[in-house]
Amino acid sequence: MLPHAGTDSRIWDDVVRLGADLKALAEVRGSESAARVAIVWDWDARWALELPSQPSGELRYQDLVRDWYAPLWRAGVAVDFVSPGSPNLDRYRLVLVPSLYLVDDAGAANLTNFAERGGTLVVGFHSGAVDENCHIRLGGYPGAFRDVLGVRTDELFPLLPGERVGLTGDVPAGATAGLWSERLRLAGAEAVATYADGPVAGIPAVTRRTRGSGAAWYLATHPDSTTLAAVLDRIRREAGVQPERAAPAGIEVVRRCGADADYLFLIDHAGVGAEVTADGVELLTGKTVCGSVTVPAGGVAVVREPHRPAPRNWRG
Repeated sequence: MLPHAGTDSRIWDDVVRLGADLKALAEVRGSESAARVAIVWDWDARWALELPSQPSGELRYQDLVRDWYAPLWRAGVAVDFVSPGSPNLDRYRLVLVPSLYLVDDAGAANLTNFAERGGTLVVGFHSGAVDENCHIRLGGYPGAFRDVLGVRTDELFPLLPGERVGLTGDVPAGATAGLWSERLRLAGAEAVATYADGPVAGIPAVTRRTRGSGAAWYLATHPDSTTLAAVLDRIRREAGVQPERAAPAGIEVVRRCGADADYLFLIDHAGVGAEVTADGVELLTGKTVCGSVTVPAGGVAVVREPHRPAPRNWRG
């Protein structure tokens, strides 16, 4: 860790400070994320989505995932990333599947069962189409998720680069979408938004199917950022997910749960600093905080707070 400039350098000072911070945070080791939202990430699905044989060369797996993640981050909602076959989905209230073109039967069943047990599942377009061997699932799209979502698509209509279509329904005024559209019919779901124009005008674009105490949503297109944020905001509120702590824009808030205490991580990405509600001990300075903690500009605060027990299976 010794830089070429030696110990008389900013880099060395930063390394020393990092070592001190890690020592101060030693008790955090073993704590776990308290997130109640998960986003499904799968490397095989990413590889398959970007094959040259796809009906659109504009699809970028990482871009789709980032577009769904961004409004949650801005809203102060912590998110975990999980695999389709994760055995611990019941710890979450909301599971998002921005893109999962390729999925095996076990992964598809795992996500379906999550919704059947009362969780809220949200699936993006062109998902579930092929199995782990890239063999098409017959019977219409979205393949492995047709039944749980209550929809069936018989023809895909990818949009040209830069092409936009309007959306109407329970979406913000002036809502548009790009990248993708498809001719979908309802098979148990209800339409939340429809295409206002384009190749499949009048066809459902965003759907919702009630699943017991939860729901299964399908986004058959890629809404503009404002519309996508509004849709995801509605969904996570209906799922009972709230931000961990009210904080100014640009302050990331994450809570981790330990055996005897919780740890509130506050990171200033905006570079202006902030005051955030907290009570406990700020570990990096050792100071007791009552009512609020100061997050330094461009810096971090970590507050040890009293433990709030939460069941691993929230439905229990």
